[in-house]
Amino acid sequence: MVLTEEEHRPLYSVGQAAEMLETRRRFLHRLDRHGVVQPRRTPGGHRRYSAYEIGRIRRVMELADEGVTLVGIRHIMGLEKRVRELEAQLDAAWDRVFQMEKRPVIPRMRRERIPPL
Repeated sequence: MVLTEEEHRPLYSVGQAAEMLETRRRFLHRLDRHGVVQPRRTPGGHRRYSAYEIGRIRRVMELADEGVTLVGIRHIMGLEKRVRELEAQLDAAWDRVFQMEKRPVIPRMRRERIPPL
């Protein structure tokens, strides 16, 4: 999934984000302090959240409702990010394989191909 620049634009203040998420500002401050979600800062030091970060906070809230600690949530979200990165690498590798299969074949002795799993 490729995110657009618009999804990363820091638009929402702490108050606006808390209202959208139906949570308290303090909870958002705690997420920042624990490194779970790191909003951008204005030149005056105020937090600003993007649509992407709002989505991450929703995921955090789901995990917190299931009883996962903030340290656990940070670890889970890091693992989820790594899985997405590995899936993207796998997709790129399959794209390269398919491109190689489209190339014209020079007649020569070839081994039998094993179909992908």
